[in-house]
Amino acid sequence: MRGLTEAERRVIALLAAQLESDAEREQLLADLDHCSVKETVPDGSILTFDIVDYQRPLERGRWQYRQNDGFVVDGTVNDADGSEMEVMLLADANHRVWEFEIVRKKPGSVIKPDWSTFKVR
Repeated sequence: MRGLTEAERRVIALLAAQLESDAEREQLLADLDHCSVKETVPDGSILTFDIVDYQRPLERGRWQYRQNDGFVVDGTVNDADGSEMEVMLLADANHRVWEFEIVRKKPGSVIKPDWSTFKVR
């Protein structure tokens, strides 16, 4: 387990700004101050959140956060080799942050996201 990097925190804050619900946004940002993350795959492309004093619901579904227009909150970032990747933020059944995922469109593992290229979609 580790804390979020400044770049990861900045990207999540940019995604949070797109959320349809003020309450969801406030909860997400508060959770960031009380969490650690675990890299669940070797290339670090999936981070799972552990929030202090929070018990995850038994229902293990996951949902993408939504914007006011109903579209999902996501973004793009370039990998070190220039490949475009999708960035998603997922919530649990209680709408609490659960996973941060980077999906590489080209075959292969994530090398190193260039967070300076991040854009909200």
